[in-house]
Amino acid sequence: MKKTDRKTNYSARFSAFTVLGKISSGKAYADIALDNALSLTDEPERPLATELVYGILRNQIKIDYIIDLAVSIKTKRLEHTVLNALRLGVYQLIFLTKIPPSAAINESVNLIKKEGAKKAGFINAVLRRIDRERNTLRFPVKEDNEARAISVLYSIPEWLAKRWLERFEWNEASELCKTLLTPPPKVIRANTIVTSKDALIGELNKIGFTVAPALYAPDAIVITKDIGLNPKATEYYIQDEASQIVARLLSPMPGESVLDACAAPGGKTTHIAAIMRNAGFIIAFDRRASRLATLKNASNRLNATIILPVATDSAFALPLKPNAFFDAVLVDAPCSGLGVLRRSPDIKLRITEADIKDLAKKQSALLENLSGQVKKGGHLVYSVCSFEPEETDLIIKNFLKKHPEFKVENANEYLPETCAPLTDKDGFLRTFPHKHNSDGFFAARLKKV
Repeated sequence: MKKTDRKTNYSARFSAFTVLGKISSGKAYADIALDNALSLTDEPERPLATELVYGILRNQIKIDYIIDLAVSIKTKRLEHTVLNALRLGVYQLIFLTKIPPSAAINESVNLIKKEGAKKAGFINAVLRRIDRERNTLRFPVKEDNEARAISVLYSIPEWLAKRWLERFEWNEASELCKTLLTPPPKVIRANTIVTSKDALIGELNKIGFTVAPALYAPDAIVITKDIGLNPKATEYYIQDEASQIVARLLSPMPGESVLDACAAPGGKTTHIAAIMRNAGFIIAFDRRASRLATLKNASNRLNATIILPVATDSAFALPLKPNAFFDAVLVDAPCSGLGVLRRSPDIKLRITEADIKDLAKKQSALLENLSGQVKKGGHLVYSVCSFEPEETDLIIKNFLKKHPEFKVENANEYLPETCAPLTDKDGFLRTFPHKHNSDGFFAARLKKV
C-alpha cells in the first residue's frame, strides 16, 4: 500500500518550543532545526514560528534577565523545557505586544503540561508576575556598568560587549548591538551567467515582488516585498550584499585560474564564475563532502560550468601538482561569524572568547598553506564575516611579517566606485551592519610580487 505524506499539524508555539529545545541541548543550529520543524508545521503558523525562534535567540540574554528578576531559581539552573517555555511566554508578553497576555501565558503553560502540574503551575505563576510587573522592570544602566548595560539591553554576551566597548564609543557600540537585534535585509544576487540585474529587477517587479538595486554591490538586488523567493531559481542566488563584494574584490578575469579554498556552500564560488563569464577554471575545495554536495547543486542550477569541486582540507597538504599555481586564490576562512549575528543569532549564545583565539590560529594556518599556490604576479583575497582584530587585521599583519613577497593592494582599486565607503585607510574592505545595513565582513587583497 502506498504511504501517505505525514500530516503537517505543528502549531507555531510547539514548533518554536521544539527548535529551542534542540538548540539549548547543543544538538542543532537554528536555521537547520527551524527548517525541519517548519516542514511539519501548518503553513499559516510558519511566520509566527519563525518570529518566535529568531526573536527569542536575538533577545535571549535580556529575556533570561527578566525571568531571573521573577524567580528564586535562576535561569542557569532551570530545566531546558521549563526555561524555553518561559522564554516563549516572556517574548510574547514583552516583545510581541499584539498577542493578548492571556494567550501568551496559557499557550506557554500548555507546552509543559505533560511534564506535570507542578511545572505548569510554576510557569503560570512566573509569567503572570512578569505580566503584572512589566512596566516596573529595572535594567542595568550605563552609569553603573557599561558592559553589563549593553549586554542586557541588547542581548550581547558581556565578554563581547567589553571587547566592543574597547574599540567603539558607547553610542556606536550601542548602535551596532541594536542593529544586530533586527532581521537582515533580503538580498539576492543576479546570476549574470543567464540574465542581467536590470532584466531580473523588471521580471521580479512584474510578478509581484517589490525590489530595487542595492547600494554597493553591482549584482545585488534588495527585496522589500517578498512573495516567495525560490531557492532553486536559476536567475538568482540568495546572498547578502557584503558577501557579494568579496568576489568583486578578487576580480578574476575570464580565462584565469582560480582556487577557492573554503568554497561551500557556493555563493562566492558561483559569483566568481559569473564574473569570469564562465570562462577559465575554478577549483573549489571544502573539507566536508555534504557541503560540497550543496556547492555542486548550486553550480548546476546556476549554470556555472567551470567549477571543479574537490573534497579536501585546505589547512593541510593539497591534492595539487607541484607546479599548480593560480592567478587568484580566495581564502574565505572559517570564523567566529560575529558579523552575521542578524541572520544567525544562535552564534552569540555558543561562541566564547577562547574560540576566537583558536579560530585565529586556524585562519593563520590556512593563509600560510594557501599562499604558496599563488603565482608570481597573482593575488590572494582573505575574508571573514567578523570584526574581531584577531581574525582580521592581526592575521594580515602577522602574515606580511613572514611573507615580504606579498603586499596589500588597496581594495578601492578593484571595487566599483559605489564601494568606496566600504574601504578603510589601510585599503581593507570592512562592512558593518549598523553602517551599511549588511553583514559584517573584512577582506584584504594581497599581491604576490
